[in-house]
Amino acid sequence: MNKNMSKISRMVIFLIPVCIAINLVGGQLAIMLKLPVFLDAIGTIIAGALCGPVPGMIVGLITNLINAISLPTILGYAVINVVFGLIAGLLSKKGMFLTLPKVLLSAVIFAVMACAMAIPITITFFGGFAGTGATVIVSFLMTAGWGILPATVVSELSTELLDKFCTLMICYFILKSMSDRFLVKLPLGDIYIRGKRTAKGEGQ
Repeated sequence: MNKNMSKISRMVIFLIPVCIAINLVGGQLAIMLKLPVFLDAIGTIIAGALCGPVPGMIVGLITNLINAISLPTILGYAVINVVFGLIAGLLSKKGMFLTLPKVLLSAVIFAVMACAMAIPITITFFGGFAGTGATVIVSFLMTAGWGILPATVVSELSTELLDKFCTLMICYFILKSMSDRFLVKLPLGDIYIRGKRTAKGEGQ
């Protein structure tokens, strides 16, 4: 038992920096290309889905701290990525990343939670302009005569929905492609092993 737990702990320790790297690459790519998405929570969600809420939260926090070195405004949103790790772990335990319909529903949950936290931060500290791809939408709407609040709400909601649909779909296919030999070494890996077997049984 202790030996198995040791293997699981080592795999969690291994996966955390890998997931941080995934976040950094995705986030920096979105910033450089000025995409209307963030792509900085893929690793956070994978860590939470496979290892549980705490590892997911650690990945989210460290990702934002590192990104804040080059883009300080991101630090204000650190709490959001941390909460993503928590939500990912909780949703994973409910099997919400096993099927496409549940993944799409999870994307909506993540998007709504992100908006609820991001909108007050964006308006209060950045005047609606946080320096991300979403800023383009805010600028366009305000030029068209919209107020800062409705412009920010529409910008954040549309951006978060698009981002979370893209992010969750990427996570879904990554989780689906993982082998049972790898999954069995992770705290929540058995959920996905059982999910594969259930899907195979239904397909026969």
